[in-house]
Amino acid sequence: MVNKFGHIMPFKIILAALFVALPAWAEPAEERSPTERLNAFRTTQAFDCRDVSCKRLSSCAEACYKLLQCGQTKRDGDRDGIPCENLCSRRC
Repeated sequence: MVNKFGHIMPFKIILAALFVALPAWAEPAEERSPTERLNAFRTTQAFDCRDVSCKRLSSCAEACYKLLQCGQTKRDGDRDGIPCENLCSRRC
């Protein structure tokens, strides 16, 4: 874009480029509410790979996380695919 003095106005060019490109990358792939996004974040942040006994775990999901994500095979002592059988009654 050129003003009346013949000077290029780069900020308008950049603004025009953003306006054209914005719809392609600004829209999320899926619509989720802020609560759903926060809950997903909390779930991924809730567990870690510290080595604690099954008695200290709070849920089957945590036991599965430690078995599958952390590689803590001792969670499945009899190797039947069910970790911490005091918490879980089925395979992860």
